[in-house]
Amino acid sequence: MALIVFIVLSLCLPVWSSVKVTQPYKVVSSDGTAKVQCFLQPEPFNHQGASSYNDLRYPFPEPEDLRVTLLKGLHGSTKLCSSMVNLTESRGTGEEGEVQCSAQKREGTLEVTLSGLRATDTDLYRCEIDIFYPPPYLRFTGNGTLIHVLGSADCPALAAQRQHSNQEDEGEEREDEEMADPVSVSVVVLVILVLFVLFLIMYFQASQCERGRREIIRPVPAVHHKMDAAAFSC
Repeated sequence: MALIVFIVLSLCLPVWSSVKVTQPYKVVSSDGTAKVQCFLQPEPFNHQGASSYNDLRYPFPEPEDLRVTLLKGLHGSTKLCSSMVNLTESRGTGEEGEVQCSAQKREGTLEVTLSGLRATDTDLYRCEIDIFYPPPYLRFTGNGTLIHVLGSADCPALAAQRQHSNQEDEGEEREDEEMADPVSVSVVVLVILVLFVLFLIMYFQASQCERGRREIIRPVPAVHHKMDAAAFSC
């Protein structure tokens, strides 16, 4: 029994390993949305025979119900979002979350549209494709795409919006300064008047002190005594 299982697995392994998922190297998002293409090679949606992928045919029945999941990082199983796809109806249903995915078949590839991305979501993401119907159940994982989500400092539109907001703030500050200028001038004039009055008071006080000092040190007039001439007679 074990030998039979080993032979079956040995025969299936080359077929399984011949199917690959390829992805673009990099995708840039400037508004929180991005589109990632997940290519199944050989292409299962090619009805004209062998594909260009080493002239191989897709070795399984053409998928109808599948799920596309984006896994974060080069390794691991951290899921960003996923979407169920019914290829017969060409529609996809995404799961609710901070980041939402919607997948659909477009020109021979599975295109995943993401929304709700933030700058902190910038990372490498791998397409994981689970095929549920028709049997057998299959799972393929891609090589990864770098999704670069631009922040407010990198995005020209957001930067222009921030610059506009800064200009409005500067305009309001300028208006406040213009309103404060008359108040400042009146205060300065009042301070100058007070200082001038104090200077006059101090000047008059100093003048009065100087006048009083002069009156104190004024010399007493000499007193001339009249002497009788008889007193000097011999």
